Amino acid sequence: MTSFVLASSLFPGQPDWVRAEAQAGSLAEPVGRILGFTPRVRLASLANDPAIDAGERDVERVLREEAARDAGEIFVLPAALDWNLWQREALGARLAEFRRERPDTLVFHDDVDPCHPLVVECFADRVGRALAGQPVPPQRAGVLLIASGQGDSGSRAQSYRLMRLVWEQLGLAHGEVAFLRHPQVFLAAALERCSREPLHWVPIPQSQWRTEHLDYARTILDNFARHHPEFSCCPLADAPGDHPALNAWLTQRMTRLWQEKRSREAVRIRSAKSEPADCGPRVWSGERWTAAESNLPRSGFIARARNRDALAAVLRSMLPASDTYIVKVTWHGYATGTYTDAAALDLLLGALPGRAVIVEGHTSSRNLGGAHWDWESEAREHRAWIRQQDMEYLRRTGLEEVMARHRAAYVNVTEAYWDGACAPPERLAAPRRPELATFVPESLLALRGSPFLSFARFKGPTRLGISNLFGLIPAPLRSAWHGPNITYFASVCCDLAKLYGALFPMFGVVEALHSAVRWDRKGLYRSRWGNYDLVLSNGILTVSEGLAGADILASRLQGQDVSRSAFFDVVKQELGWEADAAALSLPAELLTRFA
Repeated sequence: MTSFVLASSLFPGQPDWVRAEAQAGSLAEPVGRILGFTPRVRLASLANDPAIDAGERDVERVLREEAARDAGEIFVLPAALDWNLWQREALGARLAEFRRERPDTLVFHDDVDPCHPLVVECFADRVGRALAGQPVPPQRAGVLLIASGQGDSGSRAQSYRLMRLVWEQLGLAHGEVAFLRHPQVFLAAALERCSREPLHWVPIPQSQWRTEHLDYARTILDNFARHHPEFSCCPLADAPGDHPALNAWLTQRMTRLWQEKRSREAVRIRSAKSEPADCGPRVWSGERWTAAESNLPRSGFIARARNRDALAAVLRSMLPASDTYIVKVTWHGYATGTYTDAAALDLLLGALPGRAVIVEGHTSSRNLGGAHWDWESEAREHRAWIRQQDMEYLRRTGLEEVMARHRAAYVNVTEAYWDGACAPPERLAAPRRPELATFVPESLLALRGSPFLSFARFKGPTRLGISNLFGLIPAPLRSAWHGPNITYFASVCCDLAKLYGALFPMFGVVEALHSAVRWDRKGLYRSRWGNYDLVLSNGILTVSEGLAGADILASRLQGQDVSRSAFFDVVKQELGWEADAAALSLPAELLTRFA
């Protein structure tokens, strides 16, 4: 379980404590939509005075309570915009003590940036609202930011920077900073300086919630106004509280902290000594990894198979016995880790109890370059070159050797179509798009009734087993079939699934047997779709009867909310839905790795 703890300057009994607790609880849903799982979000107190006892809401006690509730990782976010020196030191000491007490619980934290654009937006909005009721243009107004000043010189410098950013964003005439607990510049002296300027001033506290500092500032302002009735000033603005911009800022910090931890974990290589000795097949039950059994849910499950015997046991629980198995692989190009490689294919072919027939079509990206013709209209004229490039691809990647060792056959749907060796469409169930019925090779139709595996890669939340069938369209460049949007593309893939599903029992196998693709604009690897990283996966795959279940599970493991996906909306309408796969509780360690 993952927990986030917001460490606030508030403590129970203060006027805004209940609102702050409600804000913390409300952040679980938006964070969950981004991360792909719903964490616990708690509010904890780290009051600005060591004499204050926050009781059960003290940050140290909250951390211990979360650890006792099986939180494997806890992310602590300082949630005060103006911390003093004692609070910083106290938080560091308490986190260090907690790590010594609970070495098995991972704890991460970040620091507050009060000049984040969303924080600036929040305070600019507060100033703008205060001026909205005044007959004063921004060019004749000034902002007075009031902070405690109890931090170090760096935190006081941040207050000046925050004031400057708000001032410039609103185009105000002037800006000042005043402190309540530091002599340079104390609030009363700052007010004297402001009163000499012919401006209308808007004082705002550098605080998210109402604290004793805000009440103290209000008292000083009221006293000053009584003695200087000529001073033009708005009432002290209320603290912004659960302002939408601050909610978004906290959400961003939580997701960034989690993603940074995940990135560090992805490149960390475990010691071989710590690897478990048990290499048998494992299946995720929704709560824990258990031994693979024969009565696994046919709607879809997540499995771990580290070797051929383990994979054979997993497939045996799902696939019917047959002399022949048709396998649609993913061979779209050379981009490392994005295609069905020799290692994964070797495991699969060694695990299948019968002979395999590999199915794929030509594609414009599976070559070494040098094609200067129009792939849409001239590809067939250059089929000799394309075929030679296909053979070179199989040789260079080691796939040719694997297929030869396992005596697997290879059917290229593009070559069959160009040879006129596809089955007559009248022998097939007419799909919504009749042209698709002209693309099924006769050699496959002769195997009617054999199990058909869409053997796809973990390489994105929608490019999985159903999308893998797109390669059964013979054209090497399939741009016209992609259509104008993702829903059109999804409907084409679903039509192919229904066409082949009328001929063969269909099974989805989405594999990350050795690694998975995680897209990242700063990733180490590059492809025509963008940059990405490869994360070690240690034998993970999703399996289902039919294609939907395996795709739903693999997509969710990569952080996709399938209930909010246009692609899966089409799948649900065209192929049906696997509610169990959509509702299964997922293993947190895989979400951390893949999402």
